[in-house]
Amino acid sequence: MSTQAIAEAAAAMLDGSTSYLLGAREIMGLAFKAGLDRDPDIGPFIGADSESDALPIDPDQRKLWHPEALAQLEPAIAAKEQWAASLLRPYCVRLVERFGSNSN
Repeated sequence: MSTQAIAEAAAAMLDGSTSYLLGAREIMGLAFKAGLDRDPDIGPFIGADSESDALPIDPDQRKLWHPEALAQLEPAIAAKEQWAASLLRPYCVRLVERFGSNSN
């Protein structure tokens, strides 16, 4: 699996086109496939995914939830997203610097 895909996912988180929680989940999957799951710049993404795995953040997953239940969870999801953004932002920068197209 390409490290470029990891850089692209991190860049999408930084530019706001992907949420930090969804991006963490994507990077975690890519990192395992690339054998980078023990990389110190990847660890925080694994932790963020673990901390949010009970929340319906994936759009396909959200379709299965009742709107009232989603509405009740929105404050928790927003708080977890804010937490993930503050934790992961510097790691996203590092991953883009390490694996982005200009550094390969």
